[in-house]
Parts: sequence; C-alpha cells; structure tokens
Amino acid sequence: MIDHDNLADYADPFLYDLENADEEPMASFLLKLAQQANGPILELGCGTGRYALHLARQGFPVTGLDIVPGMLAYAQQKAGDLPVHWIEADARHFQLPEKFAFIFEMGAVFQHLLTRSDQEAFLAGARNHLAENGRFLISALFTKPPYMVSSDEEEDWFEYDAGNGRFIKVSGITNYDAVNQVRHETAYRRWQGSAGDTITRTAPLALRSYFPQEMENLLHYNGFAIEERYGNWDFSPLMDESPMLIFLCTKRTLEGNQ
Repeated sequence: MIDHDNLADYADPFLYDLENADEEPMASFLLKLAQQANGPILELGCGTGRYALHLARQGFPVTGLDIVPGMLAYAQQKAGDLPVHWIEADARHFQLPEKFAFIFEMGAVFQHLLTRSDQEAFLAGARNHLAENGRFLISALFTKPPYMVSSDEEEDWFEYDAGNGRFIKVSGITNYDAVNQVRHETAYRRWQGSAGDTITRTAPLALRSYFPQEMENLLHYNGFAIEERYGNWDFSPLMDESPMLIFLCTKRTLEGNQ
C-alpha cells in the first residue's frame, strides 16, 4: 500500500484548491492534447479534479483516478452534473475495463513515487490502459541545484485568506537526500482559532527528484517511446533553463530489453 504519511498535504481539499487556484497554462496545454485524442481520457492522481473537470466542461469523456477519498469527494461535489467517472484507486495498482486514447498525470504525481519498483508499477499501469494509438503524458520538476538544498530553520513560504476568518500562514522546513534523490518537506499551516489560540497543521511530504536522462531511461525500459520532450507548459523544447520535464509518449513495441 502507498505511504499515507506522504498524503498529509492533501487532507483538506478546500485549502488545496485555494493554494493551487491557477490552472493556467497547464489547462490550455492539456486541452490541446485532448483535442488530438480520439477516445476516452484518464487522469492519474486527479486530486480535486481541476484538470479532469476542465476537460469534461469541453465535452471530453474523462475518468479521474485518485487514492485520497476526500479529494475525490470534493471533485465529485464540484463536478455537479458533469459526466466524469471517478475512481478511488492506487495509481500503481489499478485495473479498469477500458483503454484510453490519452492518459496523463499532473500535480507531481510521479514525484510521489520514491522507489524504482513504484515508478515501474505506475508506468506499467499506464501502458496497460493505453490504447494502441494512444498517448501518455508524464511530467516532473527539472531538478536544479537550488532545489537540492536543506534548511535547518523554518522558513516563511506564503500566506492567504481562506475565508471565514481564517488567514493562513504557510511555512516549512526542507531536507534534500542526495543519495536517494528525495526532497523532504514539512509544511506548517497556522491560523488563529475562534478562541484566539493558534491552530497548527503539520504535513510532511517526500518528493522524488528526476533528471532528463533518468526519465528517458525509465520510459524506454518500461515500454514507452518518447514522441516529444517539452520544458514548460507552453510547448517549448526541453533546454538547460527549462523548469519542467514533460514527456509525451506512445507505446513502444517490447522486444526483450532493447
């Protein structure tokens, strides 16, 4: 089973949406690819449905899969009458009866997988559910030296008004494990309660770091051919200064380990 300690950051879907309110330019990027698909669409790790709902509003047949029940419940609430199919499942171990013309993951889903066995299970599930002429989109932050640092002291990150008298301040501590390529973050969300006391929610999070050649090897040896490499959500090519690693893939014919 997945390490639920690594899902604490998603315990409050309302706050998650407030902290991730900007869907662009990712939504426009996905819409263009969805328009090129000829069949149903699957989002792995759909969370509160921000991108699944965006595509469903444009008339695309969408399935959203996630392991966090609260996130899915909130997504379903937002969906209203939109015909989105919601699935509660682990993206490493799932079995659906249909194939999909376009499968994608957003929101650092792949970065939550810390070991090669988990990464390969995720990729196998995506490949097994991809239609023969379908396409698979996977992304991760492009790991750079500023990301590979540790902080001994708590640092202020951002703050926002959550309504109902809650003004939330978010701070955290980071530690980078270079051997395992994992960035450990501990986020603290604090606000003043109705009694004047300070309420604190602590959320640990571990995210795997990736490098371009590592991603290409993982995709190749797990049955994918890379069609395009992008460095950002504007379809720009992958370059040294790119902030993202974005790979658009198709199925590759498996012939031994070639």
